[in-house]
Amino acid sequence: MLLELFRSHKRWLMFIAMILVIPSFVVTGIYSYNRMISDDGAIAKVDDVSILPQQFDEAKRQQLETLRARLGDAFRSNMLESPEARVALLERIMNDRALAGETVSEHVEVSEATAIELIKTLPGFQKDGKFSPELYQNFLSSRGYSDEYFVYIMRSDIARELLTSGITRSVIVPKTLAVGLYEMLNEKRDVAVFSIASADFVKDVSITDEAAKKYWSDNQKLFERPDEIDAEYVVLTPALFADVKPSEEDIRTFYEQNPNRFRSGEERRASHILIDLSEGIDKAKAKAEELYKHLQSKPEDFAKLAKENSADPGSAREGGDLGYFGRGVMTPAFEEAVFKGKKGEITNPIQTEFGFHIVKITDVKDEHVKPLEEVRDEIVRLYQEQESQKRFAEEAENFSNKVYEQSDTLAPVVEKYGIKIEEAKGLTADGSADPALKKLINQHVLESLFADECLREKRNTQAIEVAPNTLVAARVKAFRPKHIRSFEEARSDIMAALTQNAALDKAADKGSELLKSLRSGKSDAVKFGETMSLSRGNPQGQSFDLINAAMRVPANELPTYVGVRTPTGYQIAHVIKSEKPAPNENSVAANARELSSMYGPSDMTIYYDALRVKHEAVILHDDYKPSAIEAQKAEDVQK
Repeated sequence: MLLELFRSHKRWLMFIAMILVIPSFVVTGIYSYNRMISDDGAIAKVDDVSILPQQFDEAKRQQLETLRARLGDAFRSNMLESPEARVALLERIMNDRALAGETVSEHVEVSEATAIELIKTLPGFQKDGKFSPELYQNFLSSRGYSDEYFVYIMRSDIARELLTSGITRSVIVPKTLAVGLYEMLNEKRDVAVFSIASADFVKDVSITDEAAKKYWSDNQKLFERPDEIDAEYVVLTPALFADVKPSEEDIRTFYEQNPNRFRSGEERRASHILIDLSEGIDKAKAKAEELYKHLQSKPEDFAKLAKENSADPGSAREGGDLGYFGRGVMTPAFEEAVFKGKKGEITNPIQTEFGFHIVKITDVKDEHVKPLEEVRDEIVRLYQEQESQKRFAEEAENFSNKVYEQSDTLAPVVEKYGIKIEEAKGLTADGSADPALKKLINQHVLESLFADECLREKRNTQAIEVAPNTLVAARVKAFRPKHIRSFEEARSDIMAALTQNAALDKAADKGSELLKSLRSGKSDAVKFGETMSLSRGNPQGQSFDLINAAMRVPANELPTYVGVRTPTGYQIAHVIKSEKPAPNENSVAANARELSSMYGPSDMTIYYDALRVKHEAVILHDDYKPSAIEAQKAEDVQK
């Protein structure tokens, strides 16, 4: 019936549809479209501009690269995986966005010319004290930047620095605070020290198994061990292929094809007499000219005069002889005179930063190609290096394929390459404490070993490049889940710790008795060492616990005795007198700058907080909010 109605009256029904249905569709459609545009997966917004997950990931990648370069072997690829790191990184991105918005709203602009001038002064682009276009282009290529884009980045960075430097430099430190810091660091106290070593009491300590077991049961947290594995691994390097021996034809061909490698530049041998500037430039010059005048008539006296007059003791003993050297070794003025002169010539006095030199050119070796016999051993070494690198490059893919295709064993690569299987025991996700092992079983290898494929299925890791021309493949031999060490495993460590603590207690008891005797007037109770002048700025190797104890005593109560327990025993100090030096204006000013730099970051934090409010910074994703940190802590507690 409805269909018939539509067929009979389709014109006016279509009209109704246009009036009622289509507008509602349009409204719904526009709303959905707007929602689609605004719901772009943003994790935060600043000035209503989205911060997208991919932008966060790029910032995270850059931060990881910075950490990798700064920390070296201590770097961990999961350093930014915690809620704290995630929240902090997003806050930094929002700060940057808000600061960029502020430079626009405050009309802080930096010209292109200013940015270019600054780029030309950056140390990374300098060569021989001048801007190097080659280094600059290499940098741009390595980052994938165009010149225009990098100049734009620099303009933005300078503009932001202009805003923030006003905050960091505006911190005012009261002079009384700077003076107080100076006095605290530089107050001197004359102190004599007597030390009681805990090691002297170890023989008097006896720890029972019952006491050790009680300590173990009362302190289970101390004996927790994380997941750990024992692993075996193999290493492929060019050294495995270095036993190749070149034929005589190979050696000769290498020699003939690489003449420049064996070319020796011009070398000269010279002797000199150095007159230094200790008595002033005029006297030095006069003495040099006097010696030169003598040598013009008696050149055979050069060695004798060098021994008697040269301020260069090393060469003076050899009659001034400096041996052979090429260009680029000596200071420019000296080198120029030597390489311009002729064999046997004695030069006029030459002035350098060291003084005045009289130089005798004793021999000249012209540029030449070293004979084959002279460089034979070097050619063999170079040939072996090149061939081993070539073989390594050829075999690296085969090695990678074998450990992947036969992933249940390392035996095939051991057999093929004659590699020795190495073992690493007790590895945790944080790695080994052995620096040498860390270079091979690095974080990438550890992450692979602790992945389910290797940990549960006992498969090989892939071949991982841990250093240039160094591949490592590893597999898990044994896995021990997180556990508490048994008493038997921990017994020796517990005994050692309890013995050390008991010995420390005995040393402290003995020290307290002696201190009481000294304070009661028995000044001969101990034999103190030599008196030292100590300060917080110059502790002279003494522990800060001792320094602080000595400094805390009011000056009007000196002389007196103080005692402190240390990690290795007990120390008693006879604090004799105090001396407060008058404030040094330069040092006080330096202290003020130091304090200013300490307070600056807190002011910057307040400034950034205000900027984020002003530029309407809002976090849209719960995982990036500060509350995520507390949620993670609560989850960890429940576990």
